[in-house]
Amino acid sequence: MMKKWVALFSLLIAISGMIACSGGAEGDPQVPSTFKIESILSEGNTNNVEADMINSQDGLTADYVNVTVSNYLKNASATPSHFNDVTIYKYSVHFYRNDGGAVFSDFERAVTETVQVNSTKTFSLELVRLDEKTHGVLAGTYTPYEMNAEITLYGKNGSGQYVQAKGTIGITIANFGNDTQNLAPSIDLLSADKTVIADGDDLTLFWLLSGSAAEIIINPGDIHLNAVDYYPYGSYTFHNVTPPVTYTLIVSSPFGTTSQTITIDSASSAGGIVNPTINLFMISPTSINPGEQAVISYDVSDADSLMLYPGAQQLTLPSGEITVSPQFTTDYVLLAKNNSGGLVSASQTLTVTNVTEAQITMFTGTRKEVEAGDVITLYWTIQGSYDKAEIFPWNAANDDDKIMEVTGMNSITTPPVNADTTFVLSVYSGDKVVNATFEVTIVQ
Repeated sequence: MMKKWVALFSLLIAISGMIACSGGAEGDPQVPSTFKIESILSEGNTNNVEADMINSQDGLTADYVNVTVSNYLKNASATPSHFNDVTIYKYSVHFYRNDGGAVFSDFERAVTETVQVNSTKTFSLELVRLDEKTHGVLAGTYTPYEMNAEITLYGKNGSGQYVQAKGTIGITIANFGNDTQNLAPSIDLLSADKTVIADGDDLTLFWLLSGSAAEIIINPGDIHLNAVDYYPYGSYTFHNVTPPVTYTLIVSSPFGTTSQTITIDSASSAGGIVNPTINLFMISPTSINPGEQAVISYDVSDADSLMLYPGAQQLTLPSGEITVSPQFTTDYVLLAKNNSGGLVSASQTLTVTNVTEAQITMFTGTRKEVEAGDVITLYWTIQGSYDKAEIFPWNAANDDDKIMEVTGMNSITTPPVNADTTFVLSVYSGDKVVNATFEVTIVQ
């Protein structure tokens, strides 16, 4: 009899435990939910982002998307709890084209958004970064170019379980404002390794350009530099300098000319100006393959602001580290300023090796409509290493001269155009070839 009571008592305890642990109990972390992206829409509420890549009067801006996320219990009759809330802590963006063409660089960002159980939430995320428009592989792209973006959200629910949600949206990059006049060259940065020097010191100028550039000149000295070798990043060292002196950087192209000056003061008459000191500016490793990362380390003193170019990224004073992953070889410039008027800068190169395929990031001309017999200037930029570049057609009157080799160049003036013509720029890299076109129409 005693054995029967013990067995019955054990059965009651087991049943009670089953009821206490049943799915849907208040505070139960085991109730599953479905966390997913319901939609990704542009700021204009479409499923495609139009990213203007040519500088307009209002300037370039980053592009954002509105992401709507849902978080619902799989069992609608279960009791929700705070364990089912999901907090999103970061997101990543992967850009791709089905044909393998050039795309923006992938990136990830921290974000804090909490999606409560049995609800939806809409929030904004940056999709096309401003740095991609100004200094990325597709900066300055003039003709429409399409790609896709896959956004992945990374979250964690109240019971500590990690969850993810993915969604995609299309991107079309182009010159939506038809701002052809703003293909003019732009000097985004002109700096020196120091702005207060003693007589006889050496001095290095640094610059960062965007837009178009066919010729670079430094005065005084009437120094002419090949834009192919000094665009978009460049530097030039002067020896045995006698301050004070003002240097002028002049950049010209078929789309216009711009200039900027920088004054170097004498240490004996600087009037209390003290230069900041860059104690450390290092990239490790100094050479990477595409897709790999490098760490930039820095330490400065006597500085009130610190910027890193390209991207005009403001850094935390006085020291720190940031991670970078450029697609092509990049010159990074560290610019330190203080409130007394002192300024110093330093440059480091991160080499990207094994870049096997070149990419045409711009191919355009001074005019799309001409009268018969007019000439135009074609302008282009090529990223990556390549063996040869050609433009076709060139001289329709002579079959032997229909192809013009333009290796190492970034602009050229055409022969007279007497008929509607589609110029083709072909860039050869190993057994690969990429093409871009520019159409010219004859008007009466």
